[in-house]
Amino acid sequence: MNQRLFSVSLAAVLTAIGFAVSALGWIALAVYAVLVVALVTFAVRRQRPTDDGRTCSCCTTTVFTPVTVVDAVDVVEVT
Repeated sequence: MNQRLFSVSLAAVLTAIGFAVSALGWIALAVYAVLVVALVTFAVRRQRPTDDGRTCSCCTTTVFTPVTVVDAVDVVEVT
């Protein structure tokens, strides 16, 4: 899905709902605005990636997993 198109359409729908709510009065509009800002803030914070060294949330190992090479002839471990 195109992220920009979705964002623009979501903003348009929220604005249209805001105009409809504004007919109920300033208090209803203020409550609606606070609710929208809180939900958008929550959604943005939830989408923010965590920096824990993993490529995605489903991985169980870090990106740079150490590799141990064992030389079978000399029995030397290189890390």
